[in-house]
Amino acid sequence: METIEKYFTLTGLLGVKSRKVKAIEYIISGILLCYAGLLCCPNLLFGHSIKYKNFNIYSTSEFDNSICNVLDKTRGNLSASSINDTTITHNIYLCNSYSLYSFFAPFVRKSFACNYCPIKSIFISNCDVRMNEAYKNDENDSYTRQLSELIAHEVTHTLTERKLGFWKYRTLERWKNEGYSETIGHNEAINLPRAKEFLRTNENNNRPGILYQKYYFAVAYLMQIEKMKFEDIVAAKYTLDNVLNKIETIKIEN
Repeated sequence: METIEKYFTLTGLLGVKSRKVKAIEYIISGILLCYAGLLCCPNLLFGHSIKYKNFNIYSTSEFDNSICNVLDKTRGNLSASSINDTTITHNIYLCNSYSLYSFFAPFVRKSFACNYCPIKSIFISNCDVRMNEAYKNDENDSYTRQLSELIAHEVTHTLTERKLGFWKYRTLERWKNEGYSETIGHNEAINLPRAKEFLRTNENNNRPGILYQKYYFAVAYLMQIEKMKFEDIVAAKYTLDNVLNKIETIKIEN
């Protein structure tokens, strides 16, 4: 009898624990579902919007038609990409708030932007549309860049994933992925003397900002000097160091 009572008491305790665990699981699942819903359709949190060509712009702050000038520059930069597709609509969200951007980009909250390629949604941390400037959510990093370049960079990631597919995009070497987006974002001729000097000065410096510059120089060199197409760069067996060594040893005619 005592054994049976202990069995039912233990079963009861496990049942109570199980119900509590299930309740917690339901709560967590509900929170994740709500977050996923906001991520897929965050428009309710952005009070201002405009549709311009193949861009939907949403912002927490008012903006004027200068955003159209920014997007025209973005489209001009994107035109340098062989994988550009103007029939794809991109959703751009201007957060203008550290807390809001951190909510949508919790793992890269100190970055310029975050791109959820499968849903074609790009979140920008902070920017000044009239000045065509974008800022990081990082008090220790005052580096700014052009908003038009940043949008072109992020859109190129979306186009790259569309071209390569979900898995191949995610296994593409980082220097190729980011370097190609940077090259299209800048859309300017590579300055080889500047590149050589930069690589010499920062040979052992691999901080994030410096690395991105190295990625850019590597891909810009392959595209502009070796005339490689997007598909060639993706398939190339080069490492980042291989390409940087090419730049460092290339002779520049006066």
